[in-house]
Amino acid sequence: MFLEKDQYGFRKGRGTRDAIAALRVMYERSLEHHKKVCVCYVDFEKAFDRVNWYKLMTILQSMGVDWRDRKLIWNLYNGQKAYVRIGEKQSGACSIGRG
Repeated sequence: MFLEKDQYGFRKGRGTRDAIAALRVMYERSLEHHKKVCVCYVDFEKAFDRVNWYKLMTILQSMGVDWRDRKLIWNLYNGQKAYVRIGEKQSGACSIGRG
């Protein structure tokens, strides 16, 4: 798995406090240069768990997103299966619903 260098979650030594500190520095620098600052935080874990995929596909279609791209997105997130491995033993496939 590849994690971006500026990702704060799931990385040793780069937690929420570090992200808040980085935002504070950017905010203070913006104030020094008399620039407006807008900050938005989205908890993607919770947002992702509540996506209505049928509605999303309808919205993407209405926005003109090509059917091939919509199909790719649909296939990435729906009908997923996972396996659990402990040591050398692996479970059978489990369907992923939410989360």
